[in-house]
Amino acid sequence: MTIFNAKSIILDKFGISKSNFLGSGMESEVYAYDDNKVVKLYNDMSDSNKQRILKGFYSKIDSSSLSYELPFIYDTFEENGILVTIEKRIEGNNLQSMLSKMNYIEQNNMMETYLNANIELKSVKIKPNLEGYILFNDQQISSLNINSWFDLLKEEIFRKRKELESYLKRDVVNYDAKVKQLVEILSLGYEGEYSLIHGDFYPGNVMINESGKVTGLIDFGLMTMYGDNLFDIAIGWVCFDMYNELNTNIYERYLNIIISTLGEDVRKRLYFYVLIYSYISANFYSHNCEDGHYQWCVRNLNNKNYWEVL
Repeated sequence: MTIFNAKSIILDKFGISKSNFLGSGMESEVYAYDDNKVVKLYNDMSDSNKQRILKGFYSKIDSSSLSYELPFIYDTFEENGILVTIEKRIEGNNLQSMLSKMNYIEQNNMMETYLNANIELKSVKIKPNLEGYILFNDQQISSLNINSWFDLLKEEIFRKRKELESYLKRDVVNYDAKVKQLVEILSLGYEGEYSLIHGDFYPGNVMINESGKVTGLIDFGLMTMYGDNLFDIAIGWVCFDMYNELNTNIYERYLNIIISTLGEDVRKRLYFYVLIYSYISANFYSHNCEDGHYQWCVRNLNNKNYWEVL
């Protein structure tokens, strides 16, 4: 049976037609099931264990304080060799698809809304907290070495170094000294507040309605952790228009909004977290470091402005 036929059988079983198609991402196709639920059909980038972990994670989240919705998985199963989930339907369109339709003032207003949604995530409670500070560990990092948020980031760098060193040594100026500096800063320890970190907070995962109000935040898991909310804000900043597709100087504009909202004191940590994220995620989408994301990470790691403030 072909994948196409297997998907068709599943959709027929749930009474779903092609007109119910809502969109697709890197891992799944999404179809409207009813007014409150969607059916997702996954490719081989996900697996049943990952979805079971997410199902349990979402059930432990207390998001009653949020003005927008978070995901919830009602059921997950395999049928005809395809992983299927039934999830809560979150209304709206992803912000990334709407940005190009906004004028300068609308973009500025949206950036303020986006930042507030990011800050608001700090109010979410998890019972119990993420074990070991990370949702998907795959037993690659020993919990014996992790006593704080910075310990987790340091262990991630140690783990990634084996995979990335041959590439980054070639492309990053003063590679060894830079890695040493990041590790030394992390070794000082983290004493700030802890909160839920989405880990992939960018416009493609933020849902908004026609009025520009944030209606939901989707797709936890890739780097979902428990630590400093500024890590999410840093990712949200550099990934807002990471390839300058809008050509409207959003990178500087959004940074100014963050600084004016949170104060100049956060700049150092924002730059630091951009460097950490760029190192950890350099081979997320290409094991051989041959894609645009890797090149973007290298540009960040070679950005003198980031290193000068550390």
